[in-house]
Amino acid sequence: MSEGQVPAVEATVLEPCRLQELADELGGSAPVLGFLADYLSLLPDRMLRISSGLCGHNADASMDAILSLKISSAMVGALETEDQCRAIERMIREDHFDSAIRAFPALQNSTDRCFAAGPQLLGKARESLCTGPRTPF
Repeated sequence: MSEGQVPAVEATVLEPCRLQELADELGGSAPVLGFLADYLSLLPDRMLRISSGLCGHNADASMDAILSLKISSAMVGALETEDQCRAIERMIREDHFDSAIRAFPALQNSTDRCFAAGPQLLGKARESLCTGPRTPF
């Protein structure tokens, strides 16, 4: 990639079928686009909550934060993030905070990619949901 070139959004960042399913359930694209925008904007705060809970070995705070991210990730189709949350959730339930802390950077990387691609993801979602054809984003 040459200097100044913006990296393309990987197809694995979001699964477009999930957003379409949500739009079908909610009866339109506007609520889905709002939810996706909120999801993306809340990623840094959610990651801070997860990190704080894990570092403090606080099972309740960690679980609350990881479940929130897992569920919302599933809803928008952020499958990699959802899977990583599921793994960390299991570690928390088994009281393996050291393992969860070691797994946290991979989750951070996944959410960082989503956050960085946010404007592009929103544009592709708007295009896909409003015009019908499902293009990967």
